[in-house]
Amino acid sequence: MHTRIWPYPFKSHAVIHHGLFRSGPTYFLPSGRNYDNIRFAWWNAPLIIGLHAPVLLWIGWVLETNIFFGGMAALGLYYFLYEYLHFCMHVPKGRWLERSAWFSWLDAHHHQHHERHFKNLNVVLPLADLIFGTLIRGNRRIPRPLRA
Repeated sequence: MHTRIWPYPFKSHAVIHHGLFRSGPTYFLPSGRNYDNIRFAWWNAPLIIGLHAPVLLWIGWVLETNIFFGGMAALGLYYFLYEYLHFCMHVPKGRWLERSAWFSWLDAHHHQHHERHFKNLNVVLPLADLIFGTLIRGNRRIPRPLRA
């Protein structure tokens, strides 16, 4: 979503989303604005998850075990977590989750992504950032009074 390989994800994420949601106070949805540019389009979930189906079938065939349904469930859960956590980060409302240490860490991690677009690419599971060398310390979470 940060390279021009596929125009749609690049435009909707790197250009539009990062154009509206930067770092600092502009990291949050301004009051009166709609939620359209926080979440993916409705059709992205079935497309993204569906594109992984052949890979799961192939892995199951290679391993001679049925991982398809568990893999699809894991992909669905991951997609839901991405959408919900990302929404909570940009539209804070004092939810119980937002007060947890885990969410605070993820939110600071994601805020750093909005400062440096090619770092901290993974919102839900930053392990991928560690593996691919894109992880930077997310220690600049915006203070609570500025988040409301």
